[in-house]
Amino acid sequence: MKYKRLQHYPHVDGTHYGPALLPYTQAIYELLRRRLNKAFFQIGLSVEITGDILRYIAQGKLQWRHVFPQMSFVGVTTLGIALIVSTFAAMVIALQVATEMARQGASSYVGALVSLAMLRELGPIMTAVAVVAMAGSAYTAELSTMQITKQIDALRVLHVDPIRYLIMPRVVAAVLAMPLLTIITCTSGIVGGMAISQWLADIPWYTFLDSVWQQTEPKDIWTALFKSAIFGYTISILSTTIGLSTQGGAKEVGTATTRAVVWCFVSVALMDYFITFLVYGSE
Repeated sequence: MKYKRLQHYPHVDGTHYGPALLPYTQAIYELLRRRLNKAFFQIGLSVEITGDILRYIAQGKLQWRHVFPQMSFVGVTTLGIALIVSTFAAMVIALQVATEMARQGASSYVGALVSLAMLRELGPIMTAVAVVAMAGSAYTAELSTMQITKQIDALRVLHVDPIRYLIMPRVVAAVLAMPLLTIITCTSGIVGGMAISQWLADIPWYTFLDSVWQQTEPKDIWTALFKSAIFGYTISILSTTIGLSTQGGAKEVGTATTRAVVWCFVSVALMDYFITFLVYGSE
């Protein structure tokens, strides 16, 4: 078997480690050890599979006929909920600040505030949340079901690499689809903020859009697209590798899906902080 990590999944063998200084110390120690083993196993497996994906792409083995259906799945499945979440998030921002800023004579900055909030944070983050909920969970459930029903082993018997056939199209599709979704959600959010600003604070639409145009920099747009691509990679690689490493019975499908969703949310939050710090931390 090529991926040796899948043969030796970390588990508790009954051996006792660590000093039992207080009641439940041993149980807490074992729980932490199991969680850390799973975390390092998952990170190592993701890095290993990422290397294979990059090698396959460099060798020209990427088949776009497998990528396009996955892009359609990510985009069509996620677009509706992503639009709702991002648009209402921008409308809430406009609802909170438009009236007060207009009262203070700063109505010309409302559009810039909504635009920068959407491009720098809310657009990529809300899109990632929708992708995790709709596509990432589906990836994990699908692959974990294939794993426990031995369909992955059947592919290997037929000399079909599951990394190339199952994981690579999903990862590439998520990386390509996420920036496109973010463009749509950010645009929808800005339009929603403009509508609320005009309705509540009588800020003309041309004043709102002029503020957006004057204050938004190309760096903000490129950062939003870059964040989205990184989020798409993170979500897809974690969802697929967790599904591929699932062991046990049908119950483990739900456990793996829950674990993948949690890991994706935490990873997206961490990646968002580090990218934002690198781009805007020195300003």
